[in-house]
Amino acid sequence: MITETYKGRKLQVKNGREWGMLACTINGTYSLNETGRDEQAAMGHLRAWIDLVDRDPVVDGGRWAPEMYAPGTYELCPEGHPMALGGRCRHPYCIARNPEG
Repeated sequence: MITETYKGRKLQVKNGREWGMLACTINGTYSLNETGRDEQAAMGHLRAWIDLVDRDPVVDGGRWAPEMYAPGTYELCPEGHPMALGGRCRHPYCIARNPEG
């Protein structure tokens, strides 16, 4: 098992339940199962994924889960979707429920 903190997120890669699988988590909640990679390669994949999320300055609850965003850059709407601090939830469900904002 390897763990590290990358851009404010705690990453963990460990052996999965089945042989050849790696269980990957971001901030302890998001899991991704990797096959055919070693632990370091899986960790590199998580780092690349976070870099991708960080390239878009807009917190979009319809695209990424809360744990993908850097701590302190978002808040949760009443439905649990991440949204920009003081902003409006951009998740399609929330927009459909309240189109005026």
